Amino acid sequence: MSLPTEFSPKELELPTTVAESHALIVQLMERIAALEEKLKLNSRNSSKPPSSDGPGSGSSHRPKPKSDRKRGAQKGHPGAYRALLPAEQVDAVVDCALPVTCSCGGTIVAVDAKPYRHQVHEIPPIHAVVTEYRRTQGCCQDCGQHVIAPLPVGVPRGQLGPRAVALVGTLAGQYHLSQHKIHRILGQVFGVRFSVGTISAAHGKVAQALEAPCVAMKVAIQRAPVKHADETTHQSHGHGMWLWAMVSAWGAYMHIDASRSQSAARELLGETLHGVLVSDRYAGYRWVDVQQRQVCWAHLLRDFRRIAERPGEAGRVGRHLLALGWLLFRFREERREVQEYQRLQRRMRRVLERGAHQRSCSRTANTCRNLLELWPALWRFVDDPAVEPTNNRAERALRGAVLRRKISYVTRSGRGLRFVERIFSVVYTCMQQERDLYAYLFESMTAAFSGLEAPSLVPDFAVPA
Repeated sequence: MSLPTEFSPKELELPTTVAESHALIVQLMERIAALEEKLKLNSRNSSKPPSSDGPGSGSSHRPKPKSDRKRGAQKGHPGAYRALLPAEQVDAVVDCALPVTCSCGGTIVAVDAKPYRHQVHEIPPIHAVVTEYRRTQGCCQDCGQHVIAPLPVGVPRGQLGPRAVALVGTLAGQYHLSQHKIHRILGQVFGVRFSVGTISAAHGKVAQALEAPCVAMKVAIQRAPVKHADETTHQSHGHGMWLWAMVSAWGAYMHIDASRSQSAARELLGETLHGVLVSDRYAGYRWVDVQQRQVCWAHLLRDFRRIAERPGEAGRVGRHLLALGWLLFRFREERREVQEYQRLQRRMRRVLERGAHQRSCSRTANTCRNLLELWPALWRFVDDPAVEPTNNRAERALRGAVLRRKISYVTRSGRGLRFVERIFSVVYTCMQQERDLYAYLFESMTAAFSGLEAPSLVPDFAVPA
C-alpha cells in the first residue's frame, strides 16, 4: 500500500486486514518521524544558513562564561598607538604657544626640548570635478549633413566619469549598498545628484566592462587543478534563480542560471571536468567521476549530527560517525601521517556499512549507502595536499552575494543579473589576489571608455596554454 503525499481521511483507502493495518502504521510512523525531523533542522544539522535559525532553535553556540576581569586592556598591556607621519608628509604645521602663567600662579618658561607632536587627520571638503565639453556644430556644404564635433578619446557619453562609475561599483559590490543608498551617498558626500536610474546605468557599464575578464577567468578556472563549486538562491523578475560559484585558489567566477540542474553545473564547470572538484553531495554534481571529487566534510558533519539525533540504532550510528568526523579534523590540524587516515578510513567504512544495513531508519541507510558509493571522494584530500577537505572557499565567495540579497533582495533586469554575477566575481578575485577593487574598477572603466578591454585578473601561471 502506497501512502499519498497529501490525502484526506475520505480519500485514504482503509486497510482490511491486520497486515495491511500494520503496514499503514509503519508508513505513518515513518512519515511523522520525517516531519518531526524536518522541524528540527537548523544550521548545525543541515545545509540551512545560520540566519535561518530562529530563537530557541538550540542551534546557537552557548555563550562563554563571564570573566572576572574588567572590560578593556588589562594591567601591563603594552597598548597600541598610531605612528606619527613623518614631517614631509604633514600638510600643515601649527605652533601652539605656551600659557604665560601656571595654574599655581608661577611663570612658565620654555625649555630646550623637542615639541610634543599631536597630529589630527581630517577629510577635506569633497566636491565633484565637472568638466564641460563644448562640441562645435557644423554642416556639410555638399550633402547638408549636420555634424557635431566628437568627444575626445576616453570621455564617456554619460554623465559619470571612470572614477565615479568605479565608486558606484565598489559601493555596490564590496559594501553591499543598494542603488538608493548609493544615490544618497553621492549626493550627501560628493554633491553629485543624479537619479537612481543613472546609478542603475552605471551598474550596466561596470558589467559590460567586466565581461572580457570574467570570461577569461571562467576558462582559466575550468582548467585549474582544484576548483570549488557551490550555489545559492537568487530572485529576479519575481522568479527563483540560482547563483553558481566556481572558485580556485586565485579567483572566482559566478554565473546566474534559472536552473539548479546538472546542465547548469556543466555550463559552469565545462562538459569535461579538469582536475578535482570540491563540493557538497548535491545531485547536480553526480556526473563528475568520484575519482575527481572531494566531498565537503563540513557538510558531512552536519549530516552526521542529523543522524545522531535520531532514535535507536540510527542514532548510535550517527553519533559514532560524528565522533570519527571530529577526529578527522583533529588529524588535519595535527598534520597526521597518511597511515593514521588509513586506520580512520577502515573504522569509518565499518560504521557506514553498519548504518547501511540497519533497518530502524531507511533515511539513515540511504545516506550511508550514498557515502559508500562516494567513498573515494571522501578521501581525495589525503593523497593531494592541494585539495581541501571542506568547501569553505566557495561558501566564502558567495557570502557577499548572500548579504546583498538580504539587503537589496532582487534584480529586475538582465543588466542587473550580469552586474551581480560579474561584480561579485571580481570582488572575491581581488580579495584573493590582495588587489584594490576600486583601483581595478577605475582601470577597467578608463579602458572601457577608451574602447579597450579591462585588465586581466588571471595570473600568468594560470593562463591556459
